[in-house]
Amino acid sequence: MEENLNEKFIAKLEEKYGTWTKITSKFGTTSFGVIAKDLSISASQFSKLIYGTATEGMYSRSIANIDRLIQHENTRKELSATLEKNKAYQTKLEQLQEQAVAKRNLILYPVLALIIGALGMYFFNLTNAKDDSDSNANNHPLLEYFDHGFDSAFDSPYLRESEAPEYCPCSAFEGEWSLAAPFKLPLPGSRRPGLYYVAKQSDLRMRCSNINAPYVEKGKAMVGYEYLISEIWLDTEQEPLIPKYFDIDRKTYTSSFKAMNFEEDARFKKVAVLHAFNVNNFEIHPDSIIRRAELTGRYVSDLDENLLQTYEIDIKNIIQNVLGNLTKTNCETTTNPFCDPNDLVAGESIIGFDCTYTIEAENLGLGGGYPYTKRFRLEKQHYSDYLNCKCSLNK
Repeated sequence: MEENLNEKFIAKLEEKYGTWTKITSKFGTTSFGVIAKDLSISASQFSKLIYGTATEGMYSRSIANIDRLIQHENTRKELSATLEKNKAYQTKLEQLQEQAVAKRNLILYPVLALIIGALGMYFFNLTNAKDDSDSNANNHPLLEYFDHGFDSAFDSPYLRESEAPEYCPCSAFEGEWSLAAPFKLPLPGSRRPGLYYVAKQSDLRMRCSNINAPYVEKGKAMVGYEYLISEIWLDTEQEPLIPKYFDIDRKTYTSSFKAMNFEEDARFKKVAVLHAFNVNNFEIHPDSIIRRAELTGRYVSDLDENLLQTYEIDIKNIIQNVLGNLTKTNCETTTNPFCDPNDLVAGESIIGFDCTYTIEAENLGLGGGYPYTKRFRLEKQHYSDYLNCKCSLNK
């Protein structure tokens, strides 16, 4: 770990909150507890950061969080200053209205109003750009159960710090995971070709299971609650999937399929946005990870009714019967690259699963299904301190 990370962390805190007064355990007028809550970390983690015993990853994430808080505060200050200027402009405008003739007023007022509105809207959008960028991480159906501060009056589904060593290695996997990359699939369960499914983003909350099933050892069972946002796209030319996009002999997609870009090609139109909530069960072994998923519910939004009618798309059939099999697909056991759970790094670590999507009654005589890979990236660990459980590939 770089020697100056502790100093850099303290300097950032002083930049955000004010000078560190060690006697009162405050930065400026802000207590350690409030700061820890702002950074979404525990009191013990904050103490490690302050006194130089935290890991390099903990310092990097906390410094980045402080930078975001500073940037957000600066943006709000700019907005406040702009609104004050708007008041001054409004006062000046009222004075001009009293002095100018009626005809001149009719010209001047809209011009100044447009200027004021544009300035206000610019900074409003600038502020909301940060809020919007974070909104996807804040709309998980179980948000209120997972994401309160450490000192709030709630019972977290995550393990307590004292339980982390006991439930190793799964305690290191607890936290927030996202979809590492979008993936697309054909939807051949309709009367006509040209429909495609695109998984866009996922917010997966992983927690250790404390139900000791007879076939899974303690600390190796995980439950993942996933909020998945996907889209349905239509090829308005309704070109058949085979042979251009799918090699029926090799059961693989062609280069043309991989090159398809729905957003940039005008022939493709978005039909709907899908919201799904899945429950994932994971088994963590030294050399492998097993995943099984079960759909809890799915609903559709942003429907293009004109496309549905023009191309005779039965959206209900697609949701219930075509996509209804997506969580029943066969996903292969994946290699565990984190036999040592201390190798997990927020923002970098990825686990991926190769799957085959099979529609029960409609696979165009393939005798199989359509392959895809779903990969999750660790975004935020609940427990990121050192775990002393051994990595043994002989188990």
